[in-house]
Amino acid sequence: MATNLLEQLGRMFTGDIVGQIGQFLGEGTPAVQKAVPAALSALVGAVASKGASMGGATQILDLVRSGGFGEETLTGMAASLAGGAETKGLLERGTSLVGSILGDKAGGVADWLSSLSGLGKGNSQSLLALLAPFVMGMIGKQVKEKGLGAGGLMGVLAGQGTFLQQAAPAGLAGVLGLSSFSGIGGGAAPSALFTGPLSKIVWILAGLAAAFLLYFLPQQCSKKVVTMPSAPVEMPAVKMDPILGAFGDFKLPNGVTLNIPEFGIERKLLAFIQDAGRPVDKTTWFTFDRLQFETGSAVLKPSSQEQLTNIAEILKAFPQVAIKIGGYTDNVGDPQANLKLSRDRANNTMQELVKLGIDPSRLESEGYGEEHPVADNATVEGRQQNRRIDVRVTKK
Repeated sequence: MATNLLEQLGRMFTGDIVGQIGQFLGEGTPAVQKAVPAALSALVGAVASKGASMGGATQILDLVRSGGFGEETLTGMAASLAGGAETKGLLERGTSLVGSILGDKAGGVADWLSSLSGLGKGNSQSLLALLAPFVMGMIGKQVKEKGLGAGGLMGVLAGQGTFLQQAAPAGLAGVLGLSSFSGIGGGAAPSALFTGPLSKIVWILAGLAAAFLLYFLPQQCSKKVVTMPSAPVEMPAVKMDPILGAFGDFKLPNGVTLNIPEFGIERKLLAFIQDAGRPVDKTTWFTFDRLQFETGSAVLKPSSQEQLTNIAEILKAFPQVAIKIGGYTDNVGDPQANLKLSRDRANNTMQELVKLGIDPSRLESEGYGEEHPVADNATVEGRQQNRRIDVRVTKK
């Protein structure tokens, strides 16, 4: 049975939560009560529409993973919406998400939401930004609980068409550029594997296979079968990483082909660079996943060269792109020593890209030491995640 994301999200926005949102926005509760389900419909509808393709589903999965969205996002809802610095931080994070989810339709959706609910356009935009992280949190929860990859997520999102058709307010599909929500995944649940346009291909192939068997098999059975010794056929091995997924070829616009993992930084950077609906901002960072340094040192290990070469090739293929490299450490040891180490590692990473042919004017680096942790420094795993090199696109 398909998961109804709208229904599950709706249950979480209790009267108290709606009241908190109204307080933060300075709006009356009735208007916010009307606006919240409409805004959730808009966000879920946009995500479901975007995730109708494998490429779109991969982008959404990247957003979920890079942002750390999941059940923790949902359980922290009340605290995140309590006002003050935490809610302002949520708003800033959500604004970037809205840009990624809605793209150039964000303004039209805000106008529609304002007209429907009575909220001012500015507050309609803020409401979308406040709710976007929780929509991604619900998707992240599904991804983790069901062990979904891009294909599985595409199925879950395809199943939202029916629910949106039933629950979304009038006019929303048009604002999102859709003729109707039934067009998302054919309005079918993900279990309906042999319905919609795909079924035509499936049945044609099945028919051809049946014809082949019916025509050739009787003839072959009437002949004497002579078996000849043959060497075993070796199938090419597909490189697989338990976290990053399967490696596959990706052809860049300049004709260079990279062999990169499904969920590696290379594909995330490429998706961001090529998506006109995702503007450059100061909060979207991507973490190197195969970059290694000598312990306690800024010296890069030889094993890092493959990924550095990939990043250099991406920059060569998109000569208008500029990036910033950020270095980070955990909180163990002297803070000043950590800050220096993070600066040196970021700078060395940048210099390696220069050696690989990238103009220094397109690059900058900065070390942040133990600032901006992405995980809990109280655990070994958390400290390992905090010792990292990140990349932010500053121009595209």
